[in-house]
Amino acid sequence: MRRLTSVIAAAGLLLLLVAMLATWSLLRPGPDHEIDLEIPAGAPVRQVLRTIHRQGLLPSPLTGRLYLALRGHGRWVHFGHYRIPPAARPVDVLEQLLEGRVAMIEVTVPEGRTAGEIASALVAAGIGTPGGWRRAIGRVQWIAGLAPAAPSLEGFLFPDTYRFAEGTDAETAARHMVRRFQDVWRTEARGIRLWGTPLEVVTLASLVEAETSLPGERPLVAGVFLNRLRRGMLLQCDPTVVYALKRQGLWQGRLLSGDLTVDDPYNTYRYPGLPPGPIDSPGRASLRAALEPAATRYLYFVAKPGGGHDFSATLREHNAAVTRLRRSRR
Repeated sequence: MRRLTSVIAAAGLLLLLVAMLATWSLLRPGPDHEIDLEIPAGAPVRQVLRTIHRQGLLPSPLTGRLYLALRGHGRWVHFGHYRIPPAARPVDVLEQLLEGRVAMIEVTVPEGRTAGEIASALVAAGIGTPGGWRRAIGRVQWIAGLAPAAPSLEGFLFPDTYRFAEGTDAETAARHMVRRFQDVWRTEARGIRLWGTPLEVVTLASLVEAETSLPGERPLVAGVFLNRLRRGMLLQCDPTVVYALKRQGLWQGRLLSGDLTVDDPYNTYRYPGLPPGPIDSPGRASLRAALEPAATRYLYFVAKPGGGHDFSATLREHNAAVTRLRRSRR
């Protein structure tokens, strides 16, 4: 009996010693440089622990198993790309993986960018691939409940600052941006009686976004375009011509008078009404202006020499404003 007690005591002491050594090894600082760590989706626990061990971030796979068994509390490693800071202790590495603190990319999408420009910027930042973004921009089913006739997600990738996990694919990022648009739309459109379909409102908002950055002008620009629509006048919006030229690969960086005749449904100098869809991604202020355009008599506007626009109710007034602009450029 005494011998059995001694064996049990010795075994207990050995286990305590092993636990102390394991704990000590988990608290020792790791490599003195940052390490990129990739945990592939579906990787089994033994593979993950071996990968961490090979990177010098874990004393042994066994110590990792012990930690997960004793301190994991039912959690498991999140897959993804991690940046492990210099001198990170193995316990810190395991906790980072258990909490899913993957490497993040912050990217700001400014108002007025086209879907193609947004895609290029995010690809450059490491989010998605060109092919993935082309497919994602065509996922019109995501907005079918709001704009069933939308030709693409142009105008529905909301401009904002986003934080994406490194390695996020285009479809995941685009869907997140569309959800952000839908949240903003619900907030801004609540209680408002729309003058047209949501697609028409967002399309008008994209024209407003392209025409002016001045907060006080946005509702006026929206009001001018709405007045012209109701009178059956061509919108004659220069940014729609630029968009049409870009669609056809003809944009040279400068709008010329001959460009106004380009045969494209987005050319509002040639085709009446709104274009088939938005021409850029409008921000919240432009959406608000398109939802509630200013009640105005204005039918025209042209840039002023000192910035902003001159608004006119008659063609005579508008021609005078155009003359002033041309004189200022000489």
